[in-house]
Amino acid sequence: MEKIAIIGLSCLFPDAKNPEEFWQNITEQKDSTSSMTVEEMGIDPTIFYNPDKGQSEKIYLLKGGFIRNFQFDASEYNLSSDFAESLDNTFKWSLYAAKQAIVQSGYWGNQNVLSKCGVILGNLSFPTKSSTRLFAPIYDKTIEPAIAELLEEPDFHLAALPTAAKPSPYNAMISGFPAALIAQSFSLSSNHFCIDAACSSSFYAIKLASHYLWSGKADLMLSGAISCSDPLFLQMLFSGIQGYPENGISRPLDKSSRGLITAEGIGMVVLKRYNDAVRDGDRILATICGNGLSNDGKGKHLLSPNSKGQTLAFERAYTEAKLSPKAIDYMECHATGTLLGDTTEFNSIETFFGQHQAAPLVGSTKANVGHLLVAAGMVSLTKTILSMSHGVIPATINVTEPIGSEDSIISAKNIVRTPTTWPNNAVTKRAALSAFGFGGTNSHLILEQGDIVK
Repeated sequence: MEKIAIIGLSCLFPDAKNPEEFWQNITEQKDSTSSMTVEEMGIDPTIFYNPDKGQSEKIYLLKGGFIRNFQFDASEYNLSSDFAESLDNTFKWSLYAAKQAIVQSGYWGNQNVLSKCGVILGNLSFPTKSSTRLFAPIYDKTIEPAIAELLEEPDFHLAALPTAAKPSPYNAMISGFPAALIAQSFSLSSNHFCIDAACSSSFYAIKLASHYLWSGKADLMLSGAISCSDPLFLQMLFSGIQGYPENGISRPLDKSSRGLITAEGIGMVVLKRYNDAVRDGDRILATICGNGLSNDGKGKHLLSPNSKGQTLAFERAYTEAKLSPKAIDYMECHATGTLLGDTTEFNSIETFFGQHQAAPLVGSTKANVGHLLVAAGMVSLTKTILSMSHGVIPATINVTEPIGSEDSIISAKNIVRTPTTWPNNAVTKRAALSAFGFGGTNSHLILEQGDIVK
């Protein structure tokens, strides 16, 4: 299949409203996770805090990666200002990132091209701040009489919600509306939808977008993923499954790490058929030459990753790219910081890359910004493209006890723990990126930059 060119890139990550700020943060080895505030939660978060794991209706970590000081200018979009302002950040961030990516691609204002541009985004169906507010009266109507009956207090009433402008009913359409709104705002094509492939959503969306380009259904595609769930819901969920580290420090690729830190944000790319991008003189940031997907839904448990499924995604990526794993200079691991997840990924890498005698440098940026869940792949993609462009791989922070031994592929000598010049000084740089999700959604994407062989 023809390679896919990335000609536009945008992001809104913790502490970074564009790729340039993100690059500065990770090269400075900055930890952009922080304590939750009333602004994020909508209420004092300490009310729900209990440092002990397993406590019902309590959270044991008051930390995450958050988007703060975001300024939304409704006048930049072809929408009613009142309508745009009434929308949840899910939609505002989507509009912002889409415009920035199109601007960088050089096609902003070129309606002839944009009319043939589709949109595919990864997005969770989790509640958002605005959807929670929208449905709260329904919850109250259902729950209040039940509680009153249990307490044998007929006059019992739940506390009133804070008075504020009623959110737009469009905020109920959490799942698919972000892509539709982007298409409407920028007069793009009718090819637009969102998908949920858990933490692999970014690369699944990019794969589907690539198919639209290969089939000729689109000449340009916007793709990426967004994570913008209600922080209280998210903290409760991951506290319930005990996915957070007790000490509040996530250490991906480290033996001592016992959990991840959830985060929010969005990343997008503009994609084009490689030959068309060359023909049109587009600035090609990187080229996708392989994207292997698999699903191991028959694994032991929804939350238990399956090494066989992960290695199958590896195999499919290198078959599609017609490359040997030995050609990879650097691999950005999924590496969330959970003991089970990191150990399974380590075993998958050892099995697959070991049999090919391949030992690329490896790293993970989740210790910098947290785990963006469905949008995690966009953080990896942004970091890798920028690393290729600058010829430097930023350090993976917080690693003191590498999970592998000295003769392992993931080990002290392979994990990038200090800023490192891109290896081999080759004309063409090659990198691999992994993303693995709940339920066994696996993905492995291969990037090239430099003189590309068609």
